[in-house]
Amino acid sequence: MRYLLLASLTCCVCFGQSLVVGVVGGGRATDDVTSLATPESRRYIVGPMLEIGLPLGLGVEVDALYHRQGYLIGASNVLSSFTESERANSWEFPLLLKYKLPVPKLKPFVEVGIAPRTIVGNISTSGVSMNVATGQITPFSTSSGTAWSASFGIVAGGGVQFGLGPLRLAPEVRYTHWTTTPINVSFGDGPSFSSTQEQLDVLIGIGFNLR
Repeated sequence: MRYLLLASLTCCVCFGQSLVVGVVGGGRATDDVTSLATPESRRYIVGPMLEIGLPLGLGVEVDALYHRQGYLIGASNVLSSFTESERANSWEFPLLLKYKLPVPKLKPFVEVGIAPRTIVGNISTSGVSMNVATGQITPFSTSSGTAWSASFGIVAGGGVQFGLGPLRLAPEVRYTHWTTTPINVSFGDGPSFSSTQEQLDVLIGIGFNLR
């Protein structure tokens, strides 16, 4: 799939009417995990973007969006108590087909596409456990890398684009539905939670038209 996407982008660049490079940034309006865990993710999103203009008001945009992701959860019973926290780097790679309505100056657009995602980080756990026979309480602490699988999103959005000379500004709202929940955590008789499947981002693209 990587080679197919690369070939598609190469063809778009060769036949594109315009080429815009820049950055996309903004904030996330939804949490990354379900409510039984405490979300500790950063709200910001940022990364580079490339947009290729095509005939008939169409265009292709590809982004690489970084997001700092994390959660905190704890549980206890008569024999033990613990807290677990995760800190991870999330990268999303939206590939979007855009259509710009033929409105002068302020150009509304809609977009649809796909977004592979990878989440890599560390999980730290600490707490205490009690030996039933002796009553001794023993503290413990562990740390390990995340083992979340890659995930895949379906993206839809819309906004407006306007220019100031070679500068292009594009505020937008973007919705992503993740087809799987790579974060799935269960503690037996304790709490369980997962990553959320619905995501809403408020973004602005800032780019320069190179041709």
